[in-house]
Amino acid sequence: MTHHSKTRHSLLSICERSVRLGIIGLFFCFMGGTAAGESPDVVSNKDLTQLSLEELMSVEVTSVSKKKQKLSESAAAIFVITQEDIRRSGVTSIPEALRMVPGIQVARGSKNQWNISARGFNERFTNKLLVLIDGRTVYNPLFAGVTWETQDTILEDIERIEVIRGPGGALWGVNAVNGVINIITKQAQDTQGFLVSGVGGNEEGIVSMRQGGSHGSDFHYRLFTKYFNRDTSFNAMGAHDDSHMFRSGFRTDWDPAAKDHVMVQGEWYSGDGGQQSTVATTPTFPFGFTTGNEDLEMSGGHFLTRWEHTWNSGSDMALQFFYDRYERDENTVKATIDTFDVDFQHRFGFFSNQELLWGLEYRYWMDDLQNTPGTTVFPDSRSFNVVSGFLQDEITLVPDAFTVTIGTKLSHNDFTGFEYQPSGRFLWKPTDEHSLWGAVSRAVRVPSRLEDNSLLTFPANATTPFPTVIRGNQEFKTEELLAFEVGYRLNTFERLTFDITGFYNQYENVRGTRVISLAPPTGTLENNLEVNTIGMELASDVQVFDWWLIRGAYTYINMTVEGPINTALNTTSRGSPHHQGSLRSLLSLPYKIEFDSWLRISDNIPAPNIAGYIELDLRLGWKPWPNLDLSLVGQNLLDNHHTEAAPSLFLATQPTEVQRSVYGKLTWSY
Repeated sequence: MTHHSKTRHSLLSICERSVRLGIIGLFFCFMGGTAAGESPDVVSNKDLTQLSLEELMSVEVTSVSKKKQKLSESAAAIFVITQEDIRRSGVTSIPEALRMVPGIQVARGSKNQWNISARGFNERFTNKLLVLIDGRTVYNPLFAGVTWETQDTILEDIERIEVIRGPGGALWGVNAVNGVINIITKQAQDTQGFLVSGVGGNEEGIVSMRQGGSHGSDFHYRLFTKYFNRDTSFNAMGAHDDSHMFRSGFRTDWDPAAKDHVMVQGEWYSGDGGQQSTVATTPTFPFGFTTGNEDLEMSGGHFLTRWEHTWNSGSDMALQFFYDRYERDENTVKATIDTFDVDFQHRFGFFSNQELLWGLEYRYWMDDLQNTPGTTVFPDSRSFNVVSGFLQDEITLVPDAFTVTIGTKLSHNDFTGFEYQPSGRFLWKPTDEHSLWGAVSRAVRVPSRLEDNSLLTFPANATTPFPTVIRGNQEFKTEELLAFEVGYRLNTFERLTFDITGFYNQYENVRGTRVISLAPPTGTLENNLEVNTIGMELASDVQVFDWWLIRGAYTYINMTVEGPINTALNTTSRGSPHHQGSLRSLLSLPYKIEFDSWLRISDNIPAPNIAGYIELDLRLGWKPWPNLDLSLVGQNLLDNHHTEAAPSLFLATQPTEVQRSVYGKLTWSY
């Protein structure tokens, strides 16, 4: 082992022990410190049917401009999933909740695999979508995507999920090409007391516990733990995709002064996911492969702290640091990835009609890979850096009516060097009920470790009927997007809101392949595709009666791909349906009874010829007391089982089908 690896492992061991000891120490230090008479967390968010549509449109969001602003005043295609949306939808995971969002494609490949993208390019590791949890990026630099099987938390602790469709690179940096998903959890003072939640059904079991308390009036904390056990799905030849995971963590919120706020959180998780995989046994021609069941082992954790300060003038700043560790062990990939990130931003007024926001960020990644016959990466251990800064100017030309926002992100990475991502937006509000916005943006996606310098051996599949070796390319360029967006929001009538967005995207240097040998079949990754997408996204709420709310969403997208005839060309545009829709009905009945339904419709997916589907979820809920929530949920009720996602070419695992499920849930707090 090199001196670099020894130093890194020593540092990581110290960090990991510190996080675990911090969790244990907080638990024993604070369990007895809950102040008497504190108001318990009773899932106190207002019932969606009890909110006016004006209140729904006035929900504050932060992801569009990194400041609090009303949803109706955001110059971007943004959708907010509230805590009440999560509770009344009956979902048991974050990916399921994202099905509500127009413009987001969600497909379940197995009990522990999800394909999630924004505005097309849907595959297991979607490389053009940036996902954050409380401002901490969970984008995986090895796979160039999000490993959704490890992203979880207690759903009752989520305050909201802000989803931006469209480029976010001007503020959030590289890889925020087609969208940004920011999962925001509640502050510790909003989760006081004790909560236990249990889910039991024919497909999964989940137990969550949380203890919140305080020391004095300015320091609050919560400790939590969660375990889930998901059963196998359906496959005609027998499935092996059961999944288990345990996680535990803490969060503290401290207000040392009236203008200061300090947040600290940490988490550790460990679990496994079953899969039937086809893996290479020999890395040279003639290739050998074996197919069998295995249990993917996953573990990791993070530590995050953020200090926020506001001056009397109204300007503010935030300084954030996080460390994240990710471990993965399966037959094809054995990897450890560690991330250190420090981020600073500052906002202040400039003249009487401008507001400037600027910031700096430094990110340091380290990885340690164990090569296998199917995956060889050169070198097997490497560290790399991203340095970036951004500047944004929000100019109010007509007070309360017309605003222009311009800005850019400048960055340097070890793969492609200097990158720039400018953006220009406008928002016009002729009246309080109407708003029109538009944007022109450039965004980029930088290469991953596997794309840079690797040898990947793929078994025969539906697209390529013979084994193939794909080489990485150290000359791999940045994928580029030039995006045009326009949107309109209506909140004229007391019982109707309407939000529509149209977009046209031009992508250059998109990843494809080039054949370099037929014997043995060998290709190399190239930036040889051009992609154009055009689409529309619509969301609307209708308050039929005070006790009945209907929420609808619709998405249309069409993709055209130009480039050489090869594997990437055949699959790039074929993972997303042209049409998809969602219709939710929320009924608040007498005696604290709730009856909710959710109809989902998806068009067929061409790769590889996955039929469209219509599915229905039903939820019957009852809250006999404010601190007790009971529900009975049926999911995917219209089919015994159906296919949603194509198998990934990389990490070739057995595809399974989504099954009908029924479960009961109890949430109790005091």
